[in-house]
Order: sequence, then C-alpha cells, then structure tokens
Amino acid sequence: MQFRPMRHHEYYAGLPRRARYNLSDACGATATLNDLLSPKEIAEVASAPLIYGSVPGREDLRAAIYQLYQALYPDLGTDHITVLSGTEEGLFSIMAALLEPGDEVIGMLPCYPSLSDLPACFGAVFKPVHLHYARQWQPAIEEFAAQITPRTKAIMINSPHNPTGMRLSQGFVDGLIALCDKHGLYLIADDVFAFSDFDAVGCQLNVLQYDKAFLANVLSKTFGLAGVRIGWVMTRHAALTATIRNMKTYNSICQSQLDEQVACFVLNKAASIISRNNAIVQANVTLFDAFVASHKQFSWHKPEAGIVALVRSSAAIAPILQRWFEQDVLALPGHVFGIEGDYFRVGFGKQDFSAALARLT
Repeated sequence: MQFRPMRHHEYYAGLPRRARYNLSDACGATATLNDLLSPKEIAEVASAPLIYGSVPGREDLRAAIYQLYQALYPDLGTDHITVLSGTEEGLFSIMAALLEPGDEVIGMLPCYPSLSDLPACFGAVFKPVHLHYARQWQPAIEEFAAQITPRTKAIMINSPHNPTGMRLSQGFVDGLIALCDKHGLYLIADDVFAFSDFDAVGCQLNVLQYDKAFLANVLSKTFGLAGVRIGWVMTRHAALTATIRNMKTYNSICQSQLDEQVACFVLNKAASIISRNNAIVQANVTLFDAFVASHKQFSWHKPEAGIVALVRSSAAIAPILQRWFEQDVLALPGHVFGIEGDYFRVGFGKQDFSAALARLT
C-alpha cells in the first residue's frame, strides 16, 4: 500500500513560514471550550475517566449525531452510525471495505485530494468527471454514466463541493442513485459541508434512500472544531457497518473520551452553532463578492452553500499568490485540487476574513 503525498499539505510544507491569514481555510469559525461549554460541562469533561471507549462510538454521541438526520431518515437510528476520527478515517474505512485491486471509482475533479488519491492506496483507479467553470461547475449524469465499466465499484460525490462551491440538487442525486442501482454500484457522499446552508437553499441530500450509499461528516467544517477529532459514517447497509467497525479495531479502536464528551455537548447545541457559523459565512461571501467586483481580473460563481469557492483569474495566479503571501495572506492554488489553470480556493468561515481581504493588493 502506497500513499501519494497530500497535495495541499505538500504545498504548505514548501512555504518558508506560516502566514497570519489563511484565505483558503475550509473550516467554519472555531471556538474554545469556554465559548461552547458551561462551567458544569467543562467540569464533566475534566472528570471523565481516561479509558477506552466503545468501537461504534458512545451511544449518547451517536444519538446526538442522529438528531441531525432524524427528519431526513426517520427509519434509521444510532445503529447505522459509526464514530471515527474525522472524515478522513471515515473515507479510508469505506474504501478499504469496498475496494479491491483493479476496481474503479468515479468522482468529480477538481476535488479534495484524498477523494481522488485514496482509491490508489487499495490498488483501485480513480476516474474523473471533470467540472467546468463555463457550466458553473455542474456535472451531468451522462458524464458519470460514460465512465462506468465492468470494473466500476463506486461513485463518489461531495456537495456542497470542495473546492468549487457547486451544489448538487436532490434531483441530480436521485438520478445518480438510479444509475448506481442499475449497475450495482456503491454511492459515497462526502457530506462535510451539508449543514453549511447559509442561504437556506436546502443542501442536505437524501443519499441514504439507497441501501448501498454512505455519507461521511465531521465536526471540523460547519462546526469549526477541527481540534475535536470526531467524524462519522452513516449507512443503512448493516454488513458494511460491521466491516467498518471491525476495521476500526485495527486503526483508532475508539475515540478519545475527551473528544467524545465535548462532541456530545457541542452536538446538543448544534442548531445555535450552525446558525452562528453560517451567518459568518454569509457575511464573508457578501464581502468577497464585492472584492471580486472591484478586482476585474477575478471571476467566480458565487456559492449558495458550503464554505469554499474556486475563483478564476485572468492573470497568472502564481505571482498573485506570492504577493499575497508576502502580505501575510495564504491562498491555495487550484492545481492542488487537480485543476490546471489560474484558479485559487477561497474559504469564508473565519472571523478574520475581512482583515485578510484588507491586506490584498
């Protein structure tokens, strides 16, 4: 098993120093324990015994996670959820459970690097459906269908999409599910921005209507809590749930008791945190739209949901990003997400976004 270097981390490693501002950050506004928890709750975290947890994840934590999905999936429950150390362990576990050498996985490009690179770790091949600026980054069902061969095992989607900001419709996903069902394929949904619905357009997709579908989510994106290493995988496929949990015994085994306790408290306050962070994203999208309007070398498709977008430049992007870095602002070029040309990713989740924009020339 070989792992390709993660392209954006490789880019970070090649920088001479850290920048004060990260204009490409894909996480929501973060917080401290003092911000999120009452003194009583903090005391409960401090008194938690530092022992092994359960492999599926704490029952009360899975119940809190399920509350996010109960309206969409009233027939499912905590037995369909496995808690993992972020979305990365979730996606890794799903692919390890499904893929064999020679299999093919179809997904969108550009994308977060692990989506395109993880299949190769298991001897599988990633087959891209290329997204295009001229089509507002929207794919077509026919493009997925054209990539299917007898070796195809799964289709992957991510919506709202990283890095473009594109949002798939439920009608599109219904068509994709019909395609998967016709060919006996699995559907893997990277769902990490599903609750970043700042314009209330309805971006939580019903993927688990299909019994061979998975969704993976995490606390780091919408909730802005990357330091709480809690993610989850949800599927109605009982045998694959068992496989993922068995694999977890060879990896993380269980989550940190501290992380699980904090996550329980956080998810029981999910609505207020989501509302706060989405308001920050919405304000920053408005700021950036004005920035683009006043900088004619840039163009974009303003996102309706999510935390990130891909911006096109009519001028060479490398010198621009270098100049911004000298002004203490980091932005990631599009090529780290698998797209050639003069693009960069912008992230709207942080409270210092306006300060970062103010530095740019």
